[in-house]
Amino acid sequence: MSPKTKALEYISSNKYFMISKSWCPDCHYAEAIWKKYGVTDKVTILELDKIDPKEAEALEKAFTEISGRKWVPTIWFNGERFGTEQDLKKLESLDQTEEEFKKAGLL
Repeated sequence: MSPKTKALEYISSNKYFMISKSWCPDCHYAEAIWKKYGVTDKVTILELDKIDPKEAEALEKAFTEISGRKWVPTIWFNGERFGTEQDLKKLESLDQTEEEFKKAGLL
């Protein structure tokens, strides 16, 4: 299976999916949002620095190609790119996170 096929499989087989790295402060922010809204158990998180380095590099390139941006965290809801922690911060600042999560079926 090619890295792109594997990346697409991760996205399509997980309703709420995030690529992450364990050392990443922006990823920690996103994880704090999942916890705040009680949805941590609904979001599948792939920590790229916790898997084989060669596989991680290939997958990261594939996720970059798919999303159009090299960034962690990158988040997908229902097979569609939702955004990054920047989008979560914007929703939080506008007090719209709960509404968006409900629209996505996360809440």
